[in-house]
Amino acid sequence: MKQITHLLIGVLISAYSFAQSYTIPKNPALEYLYNTKNEIPTISNVDKMFFFKPNLKNWNTGFSLIKNKNGLFALLDGTGQVYKASRLDQKNITFTRIDSTIFFGYNFYSINFSYNGIINSFGGYGFWYLNGHLRRFKPGGEWVIEKINKTYGALNQFYCYQPKLSKIYYIEFMWNEDATENKTKQNSVIEFDIKKRENKLLGKVNPRIDLSMNFTLQIPSLNGTIGYNKSEMLLFNFSSNKVYKLINKNIKDELTSLVNLQLTFTFEDEGKFYYSFDKDTTLRYVSISMNDFKEEPYPLYISKFDENVTWIVVLIIILIIGTTLIIVYIKRRKINNPTATKYIGEQYTVDLTSNEFNTIETSLINKLIEKSNQKSHLTVDELNSYLGIKKKTIEIQKRVRTEAINRINHKFNIKFNIESTFIERTRSIEDRRYFNYIINKENATIYLGK
Repeated sequence: MKQITHLLIGVLISAYSFAQSYTIPKNPALEYLYNTKNEIPTISNVDKMFFFKPNLKNWNTGFSLIKNKNGLFALLDGTGQVYKASRLDQKNITFTRIDSTIFFGYNFYSINFSYNGIINSFGGYGFWYLNGHLRRFKPGGEWVIEKINKTYGALNQFYCYQPKLSKIYYIEFMWNEDATENKTKQNSVIEFDIKKRENKLLGKVNPRIDLSMNFTLQIPSLNGTIGYNKSEMLLFNFSSNKVYKLINKNIKDELTSLVNLQLTFTFEDEGKFYYSFDKDTTLRYVSISMNDFKEEPYPLYISKFDENVTWIVVLIIILIIGTTLIIVYIKRRKINNPTATKYIGEQYTVDLTSNEFNTIETSLINKLIEKSNQKSHLTVDELNSYLGIKKKTIEIQKRVRTEAINRINHKFNIKFNIESTFIERTRSIEDRRYFNYIINKENATIYLGK
């Protein structure tokens, strides 16, 4: 008995749904869409139009239109209700309801499209929740949800349907979800593969792009969507991640000349782009191609790969700058402190942390002052003996002598805050190949504090 009751209720609901028909005055755009044998992938800028008042209390949402091989359809936003254009005469066009939906209410502003002759509804908002569900309209009037890999919040505010690629590109806008308090922190570009039922995050919208458009136009032949804002018309190609600016002034003037009117019924068919206005229903068209655009020097979105590359480049630059600064610092220390490298002889070592003269240095200085007072000098062999390097190779002797004298001279200048050569080298009169070492009387006096 219960099954029979359910069956009768279903029949009554279906009968009620299919019985709803609305006849409205036709306009050139509706007449064209009804009569054309071609499929129109997207018909935009009709969502704010009220073709007829459905049998719903206090309902005031608009429609979306779909034209496929099965006819012309009007979908009432937020309800799941589907109406087919069933009759056209000289003055009117009639839409008849073909679904058995009771009420949806959670798919406002969804992306409605036709794929392989089947009507689909993607995403939408309702009950404090922005969803990313894909719903397919089955013959017989029911909607079923298709399983997809991952959901993102999808709205029809800014998207691009490319039927030849079987893909929809859309933007998940920054938002705070009232029901779950989830937050989306950036405007992201998503690619939805209709065949595979897969979403793919491409990147974040370039901050240079202003998403508050006056209107958008779907141009399937150009693989993109035109957005109009701030007196500019830009073509956004999602698949190539490029932005183009409309430079054909005639086309721009055609589409924006009636500034006080709302652009409606925008669609492309047989190489022409059609449009009309809300208060002037004349169906106009322009021919448009990529020759009417100029590529802009920035992308539509910044991919994760680009972000990673950017960070890698930044890190490389930081490493280069850091390495350069370290090298410069070391070189400057070597200039200011020639004996910055620690060296060791048999008796002589250098403590790089101290500017005080050590025992060997003090003994050497005293001997040099004594010799200088006697009008004499210290020879190379004598200096080698003080430093404990007599048995070292000639090259090591030269290096240690030079470093030792430079270090003593540096300490003298630091200790007495002067700029002077404390230990001086003079060439030997007997053999010009060798040097002798002295300390002049003035520096000796400074050192001894007399």
